[in-house]
Amino acid sequence: MMNIGLWTGIVLIVAIGAVSEMYRARVKSSSKETDKLYEEIIDRLARLEERMANVETILFEKEKADKFNNL
Repeated sequence: MMNIGLWTGIVLIVAIGAVSEMYRARVKSSSKETDKLYEEIIDRLARLEERMANVETILFEKEKADKFNNL
């Protein structure tokens, strides 16, 4: 078996802990960016749905006016 000195073992444990914390911070940061992007997509979708409803209303009113004019 490999014989590791006390200080070498401590350094390895600290290094592994530091790398682990850096990875956690990166994942957490990535998650926040994803959440922000998700919110932006939801907002844009809501605006597009509202615009589509407005277009449908305009077309419906136009069809109704055309039918009335053709009487």
